[in-house]
Amino acid sequence: MNITRADEGVRFLSYLTLFLLAASLYIFSSYLHYILVAAVLALATSHGFTALEQYVERSPLPPFIKKQSRLLSATALTLFFLCLIFAPLVYFLTETYSQVSGVDLEHVKEVTRQLVDKVVAFTDSIPVIHKFLDNLKTEGFSALKGVSMEAIYKTVNGVASGAGGLVVQMVWILIFYFLFNLNGKQILVFAARVMPTSFADEQYLYRECTGTVAVVFYGTLFNMLAQGVTFGVLMAFIGGYNAFYLGVLAGFCSVIPIIGAALVYIPIVALELVAGNYVNIVVILIVVWGVMGFLIDNILRIIFIGHLKKLFGFEYTMNEILILLSILAGIASFGFWGIIIGPSVVALTLAAANLYSSRVNHTGFPEDGS
Repeated sequence: MNITRADEGVRFLSYLTLFLLAASLYIFSSYLHYILVAAVLALATSHGFTALEQYVERSPLPPFIKKQSRLLSATALTLFFLCLIFAPLVYFLTETYSQVSGVDLEHVKEVTRQLVDKVVAFTDSIPVIHKFLDNLKTEGFSALKGVSMEAIYKTVNGVASGAGGLVVQMVWILIFYFLFNLNGKQILVFAARVMPTSFADEQYLYRECTGTVAVVFYGTLFNMLAQGVTFGVLMAFIGGYNAFYLGVLAGFCSVIPIIGAALVYIPIVALELVAGNYVNIVVILIVVWGVMGFLIDNILRIIFIGHLKKLFGFEYTMNEILILLSILAGIASFGFWGIIIGPSVVALTLAAANLYSSRVNHTGFPEDGS
């Protein structure tokens, strides 16, 4: 088979492109994490961006403003995330640093002793458990007298004081997120021209990825807001706590699968147990289990996602259990932003595998299973 000069030129350009792509990735290696997060975030909100852009174009604004609909939409979404996530995160970090800096270790030790004494006292009627907890209490109190509490304090204080790096990450993510929204159409058109696949296949890959990530992102965002507001109102009702701070903390903790806001309300329940406020404990547990855990997470979130699916028209076929597992794996690999990176990668993998399966000649089991 003869290879023409044109074929050699195409082959050379393909090798050159791959080499330059690798070189570009190396140059931007320090920013790849931010770029990846911003790209996935832009995919997750692409339906909202398109709807916002169309709204600006249909609005009775002057023509010269309508021509800048992409710029206005990208700016509006970036400012939205700046106010919704960035501002509460900065408040949370600064307030956490202030709270940790003013911790009274002796008071913490005393409250811990009182809590353990109450728990051990509840098990007087169960000798086996009582003996085990009593021994555990003795060993635990001996540890409290050492440097363990001081070490924990220094560790937490170091994490809080060094959390400024997270703020820098947020700034870079928002910058790249703005650029992806502003130039997203050109990027997608260029990628479609470069990929040696049909337009229908590219649409399928895009639809599966954006649909899955949108469900995860909007559901997580709804949980953060609803559970944060609910717990903040609850703490304001209980009294004696910084309700706004605890609400923000519960909102951020709600994104952690399985555990969720338990990281916040369990210490509060422990404090109320030490103080003997059993009515407050019952109210807290009813709200966090009945309202936050069941109503918001299992009913209102599904209704909210269903409404958005009708409004924006996105769809997905990925299994809910697989979405949860991909979120857990994403968090383990990428931290907080793994919540949307994990499902997006798995969704693309499954979509690509489905396309490949539909193109190859199957020589294994017949499709009807006979």
